[in-house]
Amino acid sequence: MIDFTSILATVAALPQDADEGFTKYQVPPMRELGGTFWMPPQESTIAPGTDFVFDLINWTCYVFFVGICIALVWLTWKYRQRGTKIEYQEDAPNHNTPLEVTWTVIPLLLVVAMFFMGFKGYLDLTTPPRNAYEIDVTASQWAWSFKYPNGAQSNDLYVPAGQPVKLVMRSSDVLHSLFIPAFRVKQDVLPGRYSYLWFQSDEPTGYPPEAEVFESKIGHHLFCTEYCGTDHSMMNRRVFVLNENDFEEWVAGQARWMDEIPDEELYFKAGPRIYARCKSCHAIKDGLNGIGPTWGDYEGLGNIWTRTQNGTTPIAGGNVANGTGTLADYIGPGKLYETPEDYLRASILNPHALLVSPYGPAMTIFKGQLNDRSIDALIGMMKNIDEFDDNGNHIATSGAAAESGGDDG
Repeated sequence: MIDFTSILATVAALPQDADEGFTKYQVPPMRELGGTFWMPPQESTIAPGTDFVFDLINWTCYVFFVGICIALVWLTWKYRQRGTKIEYQEDAPNHNTPLEVTWTVIPLLLVVAMFFMGFKGYLDLTTPPRNAYEIDVTASQWAWSFKYPNGAQSNDLYVPAGQPVKLVMRSSDVLHSLFIPAFRVKQDVLPGRYSYLWFQSDEPTGYPPEAEVFESKIGHHLFCTEYCGTDHSMMNRRVFVLNENDFEEWVAGQARWMDEIPDEELYFKAGPRIYARCKSCHAIKDGLNGIGPTWGDYEGLGNIWTRTQNGTTPIAGGNVANGTGTLADYIGPGKLYETPEDYLRASILNPHALLVSPYGPAMTIFKGQLNDRSIDALIGMMKNIDEFDDNGNHIATSGAAAESGGDDG
C-alpha cells in the first residue's frame, strides 16, 4: 500500500530552491477531512438535496446487491446437482406471474422515483434565482479570473454569505470545468459559449491575507476537473464566503487597490500580483522556457526588455506576419509598433499577432481582462526584471518585509 503521508513529508523536506527545471517547491497543507464517507461537509443550500438523492441511490444499490447475492448463494446451494444422475421433473414450475410482476414493478417504481428527484434537482441546479449576485468567470491555461459587478477581479472566488450567487462562465482557450465539492456544483466551461452555475452558502469562512491564501486552510476547495494541459493543477483555488459587511468592504477595496499605488511604485507593488497569472507560462529565471519564452535571458538575447528594446527576438509568423525575421522589423517609426512598449502592450492584449520563434499561438488573449494600469505594471516589471527573484517577488521589497517580520500583500 502506498503511504501518501510519507511521500508528502518527503516532498516537503526538499530544498526550497531547486536547480534544474523548477524554481520552488510548493506543498499545500494537508486537507482536514470531514463530512460523510462519500461526501465532504455540506456547505451550500443545495447540498442536502443532492446528498439525499445520492444516498438513496447508494442504499438502494446496497440492499439489492446484498439481497441478490444472498438469493444467488442460497438458490445455488438448494438446487445444486447431487451426484452424476440427472432427474428431470416434468411438472417443475417454469413460470410465476406474481413473482415476475413483483420484481418488475418494484424496481420500475424505484427508478421512476429516482428520475423524478434527480430531474427536480437538475432543474433547481440550472435555474438561478432572479436576485442572484452575478460574477463573471474566465478560465484559461492555467488560471481562473473572477470579475465582480464593480470591476474588481480576483484569482480566488469570494462570495457573500446568505445570498444566491450566479457564475457566468466562459473559456478563453480550451475546455475547462469548475467544481466546488463542498457546494455540490460542477459545470463545464467552454470556449466560444457561456455556461452558468449557481449556489448559496450561508456559513462565512472568513479569508486570509492574499499572500497566505495558498498555505491557508480557510475556505472551500475549487478545482478544474477537465485536464487542460501542463499546469492543470495550478487551477486549484479557494472559495471564501464572507458576511455582508466583510464582502462589501473586500469587493470595494479590490476594485480600487491599484488606484492607491503611486505610478512610480506600480511595477513592484502591482506587477508581482498580476504576474501570478503569467508565471505558469513565463518564468523569470534565465533560460527556463516553458509554454512561452522566459522573461529572463532567452537564447542569449538578454531579458525580455533588453531583447524587445534591441529588436533581437526571433519572429516565426503570426496574424500579421507570415514570414520570419526579428522584432526589429516590426518596431520603429512607420512600422507596426511605434515603440517597444507598444509591442509589449499589444502582445498582452493580442498575443497571436506576432509569434516568438519557436512558439505557437498558445497564449491567452487578455483583452478585456487587464486594464491599462495592470498592463503598465507588467511592462514596468519587464523593464526592471533584474529587480525580481525567480518567483516574481521584488527583491528589495520582499527582503525589507522579511526583516521587519511583515508582508507587503
